[in-house]
Amino acid sequence: MNLKEIRERKKIKQVEVAKALNLPNSTYNGYEKETSQPNIETIIKLAKYFNVSTDELLGVSKTKNINLTEKNALLDVIDSLTEIECHKLKIFAEGLISNRIEKTPAFKVLKDDRE
Repeated sequence: MNLKEIRERKKIKQVEVAKALNLPNSTYNGYEKETSQPNIETIIKLAKYFNVSTDELLGVSKTKNINLTEKNALLDVIDSLTEIECHKLKIFAEGLISNRIEKTPAFKVLKDDRE
């Protein structure tokens, strides 16, 4: 789980998280140290508290998800674009993703195998 990383990135103390979720400090500390596991309800509460997806919280997603505030701000910008601008943005975003994928070691191996 990425609890500690997420909490530190947001500059929040363990005791603040524990208090906000009505958990004993030792319980939350156990979650971060992975000596105990939260139940599904607590995982959802933690994700909402940190404003991240449960996938990011659990370390399931390969890429970092932007938080909901940033995502909503991006959607507001997209809503203000013309159809042509949206198309250009889509092409640009696809290029960013393609560039990121091409830099991964797995992609380089696949590419070398095809040549």
